[in-house]
Amino acid sequence: MIEPRKTIENISPYKADEYQIDWRLKLDSNENIYGASSNVLSAIKNIDLSSISLYPTYGKTLDKLSQKYDIKKENILLTNGCDEAINVILNTYLNPQDEILSYYPTFVMPQIYGEILGASIKLIDYDEKFIFDYKKIESNISNKTKIVYIATPNNPTGEIVKASIIEILLQKFPNILFIIDCTYINFSYNATFMDYIDLVKKYNNIAIIKSFSKDFALAGLRFGLVLADFKIINNLKKVIPPYSVNTISLNCAISALNDEKRIEEIKEQNSLARKALFETLNEKGFKPYESEGNFIFCDFNSYSKFYYEKFKKSGIIVRDFPKSSNYSNFLRITVPKLGGVKYISELLNKKDVLIFNLDGIIVDSTESYLKTIIKTVEHFTDREISLKEVLNAKNLGKMSCNWETVKYLLSTYDKDIELSEIITVFQNILTKYIDNEKLLISKETFEELSKDYDMVIFSGRLMDEVKYTLEKFDIDKYFYFYITSDDLPRNMLKPNPKGVYEILKHCPHKTITHLGSSVDDIIAANSANINVIGIIPPFTNENIMINNYRHLGVSHILNDVKNINSFLQDIKKKE
Repeated sequence: MIEPRKTIENISPYKADEYQIDWRLKLDSNENIYGASSNVLSAIKNIDLSSISLYPTYGKTLDKLSQKYDIKKENILLTNGCDEAINVILNTYLNPQDEILSYYPTFVMPQIYGEILGASIKLIDYDEKFIFDYKKIESNISNKTKIVYIATPNNPTGEIVKASIIEILLQKFPNILFIIDCTYINFSYNATFMDYIDLVKKYNNIAIIKSFSKDFALAGLRFGLVLADFKIINNLKKVIPPYSVNTISLNCAISALNDEKRIEEIKEQNSLARKALFETLNEKGFKPYESEGNFIFCDFNSYSKFYYEKFKKSGIIVRDFPKSSNYSNFLRITVPKLGGVKYISELLNKKDVLIFNLDGIIVDSTESYLKTIIKTVEHFTDREISLKEVLNAKNLGKMSCNWETVKYLLSTYDKDIELSEIITVFQNILTKYIDNEKLLISKETFEELSKDYDMVIFSGRLMDEVKYTLEKFDIDKYFYFYITSDDLPRNMLKPNPKGVYEILKHCPHKTITHLGSSVDDIIAANSANINVIGIIPPFTNENIMINNYRHLGVSHILNDVKNINSFLQDIKKKE
């Protein structure tokens, strides 16, 4: 196998959508939700088919850009979107060990392309969210710094960096190339594209880049540009492929530029909806930040993961951030139309929350997990054990983890088997039986419950197994948060209330109720001081379970979980 260059070994590929999904609201990529100008659609319909068989020529598009932005053609380079613009500039000017400097968070591609080239990346944290401080740029520039990347407005934080501020840096550091990304500038009322273009006419250490994906709604056509001193442009031409912008994109860019009214309409509608979204997020108790783009960066505190899932399963996709980042509690939301803002507002309303265990409540696990316990014990003992023995062990408590149940049962037969060996055998046997489960609550009931409740999972199973079961029965869409054995240390599984506390912390709620099907469920709920309903699993002795629940102080007991919706309604009427 031929090995790639060392610099890409630890780089993850940029994750792009493989297929277009029909989201109710697609708000993860800052695409233009209003669509391209009708001029663009006409240009596509009227394309000269004979031109398709010829290589593209850039002259007419360059003429239009030169006229529109009052800049010479020799100062313009056309690119396949803004990504190519960044890649070409870095490939032209960066040597290994050179340094790229930028604020963080910002658009990730300069970092990725720089790392591929072996450059070092210095990311500056904001002292105040999210205020660009040019003095921090100054103080972080070293003799290794070759390029500074500044986006205005910045993605995802939304702030403008004024041209006057950039000019200070240009003057002070003439030997550093400043890449100024103006992709979102046409959504701003506090700066114009021309403000920055004027800097190109005065300084030879600036390269302005701009995509037509956002404001002009040409994301699918991949059109962008670089504006810079003619010497920079000539150098970039040595690196860029000669025909990277296709004929259709060239024609559509001209048509888009000819429809100034469309851009102004989009700008105005985006501004109104952005204000409404900001106010909605603020009123709901979150921390949105002022933005000059077509997106808002919002701190959802500990609720970000919950709302990301709730949005997604309600037909809205937004952009989340890795757990490892300083912004894991943030979501970036492309500004929707006003109707979309209203829908988001409805989803942000707090509801009562129901916590579900899987076993004995959502599914009958008699022929899956319980049978696997039996078969695993038999594997190590060569003895047949009964379901009753398993249930008796479960009722002792501290048995929410099936592996621990097996270990305990083996100890009753004087077998001391390493847990790692038990896990291997158990998981192999489980594959034979996991599809034997039966759904105890109908999809229709879950649909009804979802109108009044947000639902979460607290299970001793592994996450992959939880997701497998829920997706198999097509009910995963009703659950917005999960706590599984993957999320907790072994000593903090049920009956330890740690999992319940995590749910309380990460799931917004008016009230919260745990539907428990085991002694461990009840103890965990009681320890966290939340409401609990004891569910009688179909595979247990009803009288024994009722006695267990009563002993633990459970006031509400349901013997047939399929009636859970009416049971909950009756409880509410009595309260």
